Amino acid sequence: MDLGRLIILPVFGLLLVANIAVVYNDIKALMPVNTIKVATLIHHLLLLCFYALLVLLYVIRFSAKSTTRSFVTKTMAVVATFLPFIIPLLSRPSDNPSILLLSSLVTICGISIALYSLSTLGRSFSIIPQARRLVQAGPYKLVRHPVYLGELISIFGVVLARPSSMALAVYCLLVALLIYRAVQEEKLLAGIFPEYETYCLRRARFLPGVF
Repeated sequence: MDLGRLIILPVFGLLLVANIAVVYNDIKALMPVNTIKVATLIHHLLLLCFYALLVLLYVIRFSAKSTTRSFVTKTMAVVATFLPFIIPLLSRPSDNPSILLLSSLVTICGISIALYSLSTLGRSFSIIPQARRLVQAGPYKLVRHPVYLGELISIFGVVLARPSSMALAVYCLLVALLIYRAVQEEKLLAGIFPEYETYCLRRARFLPGVF
C-alpha cells in the first residue's frame, strides 16, 4: 500500500482546488489590465499547473525500490514541503508596486524551473526520500536537485513580497531542511544506483560551480 499516495494526494488535491479559485479571482480582477495583475495571474497559473502535475504523478508514479527508514528524515521532508505555507501568515504584503512585480517575476522563474524539473522527474517523484529510477536528463544534467532549486527561488519571491525578519527566518530554515533532505536522498540513491556517485561528482547539488 502506498501510504504517501493515501495521505498526501488529498492534500495536493485540496491545494489544486484552492488554486483554481485563486486563478478564477485573478481573471475576474484582471480589468483594468496592468503589469502586476498579469504577472500575478501567470504566477498563479503556473502554481496551478504545478499542483495538477503533483496530483497526476502521485496517481501514476512507479513503486519505490527503496525508502528511507529514518523517522526524522521522513518528518523533515514533510515539514520542508509545507513550511512555505506559513510565510504568508507572518507579515503583510508590501505596498511597493516595484517590489510586488519583482516578487512575481522571481516566483514565476522559480515555479517554471520546478515545473520543468518535476515533469522531467516524472513518475519517480516523492516527498520523502525514495528510490525509483535514476533521472539525469533535462535540468538534472546541470544540478542534482533542480526541483528544490526552483522551490527555493519561488519561495524567495514570496519573501520579497512579504518582507519581515520572521519570514526570512522561516526561509533560512527551509533552506537548511532542503539541504538535509537532498543529502538524505543522495545517500539512498547511491545505495541503489552505483552510477549515482559518479553522477554526483559531475553535478552540483543546487547551483552549478557553487554548491
